[in-house]
Amino acid sequence: MLVRAVQVLVAGLTLLVIALAYGSGPSSSGVQTVAAGAAVPDSPLPTTAPVGVPVQPTPTPFDIPPADAEPAVAVPQVDDEPSGPQSTSVATPTSQVAAAGEEDNGTPIEPAPSATTVPSPTQAPSPTQEPSPTPAPSTAPAAADPTPPSPSGPHVVTEVGYLPLGQSGGVALVLPVARIELIGFHEAGHPGSQAINAAGTGVPMITLSTRGRGTSARSAADIVVPPDEPVLAPVTGTVVASSSYVLYCKHDDQLVYIEPDGFPGWQVRLFHVEGRTPPVGSRVLAGESVVARSARALPFESQIDEHTAEPSWPHVHLEVIDTSVPDTRPPGPGCP
Repeated sequence: MLVRAVQVLVAGLTLLVIALAYGSGPSSSGVQTVAAGAAVPDSPLPTTAPVGVPVQPTPTPFDIPPADAEPAVAVPQVDDEPSGPQSTSVATPTSQVAAAGEEDNGTPIEPAPSATTVPSPTQAPSPTQEPSPTPAPSTAPAAADPTPPSPSGPHVVTEVGYLPLGQSGGVALVLPVARIELIGFHEAGHPGSQAINAAGTGVPMITLSTRGRGTSARSAADIVVPPDEPVLAPVTGTVVASSSYVLYCKHDDQLVYIEPDGFPGWQVRLFHVEGRTPPVGSRVLAGESVVARSARALPFESQIDEHTAEPSWPHVHLEVIDTSVPDTRPPGPGCP
């Protein structure tokens, strides 16, 4: 019996040891054990919410400018200004036929073909375009004029540009040419011609001997110029005649008449020109608008040629006429 009790005790201890080693209860270390082949309970593992770490956005160059950058400055947008309207010449048909002044003999004038306005040269100074006459510069006496050239010497040209020539009856005139050999004043033929009160231009000037016309000794000017010298408008105004005519019944010639601004009915007349001329109705500017290609060389000796070098150069004739004064000259005999 004693042996049997010992065996039972040993078996109980063995079972206790096995139970302690492989039992399903918690161990003293807190580690859960699972028997081999046993199913693992399907229970989720506890999780802990992650700690939120704030993330700073990366600045872009537009959010935070560099430390050394200068503040931007707004530049205003400037629009180009539109160019102003360009003046144009009025090209109307030549409808007026005017009598020739100094050299006319009463012969009807043959109308010239229609022409276009010649562009103005760039070297001419800008004139004053006031409709009212402007005071002329102080005049110089004839004695102070430069000495005329000698007929036996060479041609001497004075470069003056388009300076004021003076006044004629209140009409301010500029020199219609820029290079001049001599200016010779003489009597105009029309009773309404106005004396030219010439300014000191530095150009040689003389007064020619009388022609017995009863007008002022300085009511017309023959301006001697080199060949091919352009002729510009001596006054600002409107062209009222532009044509060819027959001089002394046998010589072809051309003329241009301009009505000056502020003097309705008056005419600034140019004779002995050639080349394209502006048509009637054209607006011209003093010292800017070309009215003829050049002065015309006459095929005979004129009075002014006696005082210039040889061979004689062309000259352009200039006069100012108040056409309200009746032309009382007797009519010429006419051309055969």
